[in-house]
Amino acid sequence: MPNPQQRIHQGRAVVNRDWMAQYTGASRPTVNLWYTKRHAQPPEARHPEKAVTIDRVDYYDREEFEAFHARWQERKHHRVLPTDAALYEGDIADLVSINDAARWFHFAGPGVIRKYLTANPDYFPRPAGTLPGTTGRQVPAFRRADLQAFDQNRTGDNTGTSGRKPGTAQRREPTAETETRVTHAIAYLRDAGGYHRGAGAALAAQHDEPAWKWERAVKEARARLDTDHTDS
Repeated sequence: MPNPQQRIHQGRAVVNRDWMAQYTGASRPTVNLWYTKRHAQPPEARHPEKAVTIDRVDYYDREEFEAFHARWQERKHHRVLPTDAALYEGDIADLVSINDAARWFHFAGPGVIRKYLTANPDYFPRPAGTLPGTTGRQVPAFRRADLQAFDQNRTGDNTGTSGRKPGTAQRREPTAETETRVTHAIAYLRDAGGYHRGAGAALAAQHDEPAWKWERAVKEARARLDTDHTDS
């Protein structure tokens, strides 16, 4: 289990990598990679060296790490390339293949999107269907409107926590549209006698919307139902 720790070493605050993950919202593998790849970065943008090892746990100067992360965020923001205008051409309900989406966002390839979907599931839109790829094989496809929304909100922070204040786990208030989905999901789960695998996909099919939207709604519905059960 994560164990964020902060200590005082020679009069300065030092933190472990679990603390860094909690502070930034990044995954632990991402935090590890920042350190592992530090020498590939220019000195002014490099992750700090470890300050001390206590009980076999490495600690790093907190102020130095906070400065590194601030510079990292700024660099990521400026590295976002303008999106290809083709993203905004056509009907918003159109499906866009993963190959076209990767090209329009100037990603290195569709593998970047696949990694987002597995490593940072709340960052990139969920597939809304499939389309034939370059070899004729079916590949994931995304609704143009969802890709446009992603483009308008992205800042270059690919940890999936864009807009989050460091050190917090902010919960955004649900929109009216989201609240309506959650209400439908609660009713569905009650009628079904509880959660079952594929509930999000079933609701998405009923409402002709992307499955990822209803998967989130089902997750929230389950949490509320569990809370109601606990309170009773």
